[in-house]
Amino acid sequence: MSGNHDKSFVITFLGVLGILVGFTFTIIIIARILTSGDASVDQAALNKAIQARIAPIGTVITDPAALLKVSAAAPHAPMSGEQIVATVCSACHGTGVLGAPKIGDKDAWGGRLKADGGVDGLLASASKGKGSMPPRGGNPDLSNDELKAAIQQMLKQTGV
Repeated sequence: MSGNHDKSFVITFLGVLGILVGFTFTIIIIARILTSGDASVDQAALNKAIQARIAPIGTVITDPAALLKVSAAAPHAPMSGEQIVATVCSACHGTGVLGAPKIGDKDAWGGRLKADGGVDGLLASASKGKGSMPPRGGNPDLSNDELKAAIQQMLKQTGV
């Protein structure tokens, strides 16, 4: 009796396996028929579209000399001292991050103003960077006039 069950199981198993293999080949044939009729696709245009999708969106420049060349090549519209303070300086000077004199702190700004020899001294310091502050506040596009306007704006806001 157990031999009969084993024989029945093997026949059923092989039948199901045969149906699955036949189904797989049927799906493969249908897929080939459906994709072979799509000869109108321009492979060159398709490759071009793929390359455009995977192209990098930017580059990273690590050489400071090359960075200055790139920034010098792209002139920007002059900004007022108020705009520069809002977009560049306030990130650190608004909160006093990393020892930056906080806008509104008369003692800190007065001390820096006196120690550096006035606005021109602060301009020279800001141009080359001081402490944790990068040169030109991290924006190499800023001109000396713009930096000076930003310094004067921060001094004005502080009341010095």
